[in-house]
Amino acid sequence: MFKRMTLFASSIMERPLKQHEIISERYQVMNHLGVGSYGNSYLVFDQVSQQKKVLKALRIHKRISKSGKSDFELEKDLLQHIEHPGFPRYYEDGIHKNIPFYTMQHIEGKNFEQLIFHDGQRYSEIEAFRIANQLLEHIHYLHEQQLIHRDIRIPNVIKNGSEIVLIDLGLARKRNGESGPGKSRKRHLRKEVNPQADFYGLGHFLLFLLYSNFSFPNKKKESSWEEELDISYYAKIIISRLLQIEDCYESCAQIRKDIQKIIEV
Repeated sequence: MFKRMTLFASSIMERPLKQHEIISERYQVMNHLGVGSYGNSYLVFDQVSQQKKVLKALRIHKRISKSGKSDFELEKDLLQHIEHPGFPRYYEDGIHKNIPFYTMQHIEGKNFEQLIFHDGQRYSEIEAFRIANQLLEHIHYLHEQQLIHRDIRIPNVIKNGSEIVLIDLGLARKRNGESGPGKSRKRHLRKEVNPQADFYGLGHFLLFLLYSNFSFPNKKKESSWEEELDISYYAKIIISRLLQIEDCYESCAQIRKDIQKIIEV
């Protein structure tokens, strides 16, 4: 109850940074990109480097808790140590009106939520799995660093030309000792700190892409994705294993091997 009241009060008190506002005598706010569980993100113009950047500022209900502040510092630290073109580069940090913030690379392009729901983009089975295969490379990189992203979703994957960029490490954590789903079937699979959490997110990411090509009939009884989607046997097996309906995958290599059966037809 107290947590809900705190969130409600903070949502009323919190005000996004104003357009054209100057942050730390350097960053001019261009627009508000969105709000996540940890921070507000803004597109800003860095008057020193003369380039666009993304500024992420810690939300008020996170600023008043030690865990919120430490999680924000962890996110900054993780981003600073990632050296991969599939993730935005970290730049600088600072404090503005007692609000901690940091800046990172602005990625041109649109995320898949915008592409599917705003632009009406449709993806065939092969296209969807080719995109998933690209995203899998980024997931594999994180797992090699013993990191679990834990928030693989269509708003967090940006298409920049032919490239795919994975953003938002707010929920990322160092991998724990769990190797499989275990008791997580009764918990939030996406929030577990093991590779299967990211595989679960990848499964749902794939479903969004595949459903972009699906026409929802009027007044039809709701069915499962297995019944509704006209996809291949291999596609159903892969998604079932990603979602842990069937035996879950243990590694990115196993997933990549199965995806090749679809995209190399």
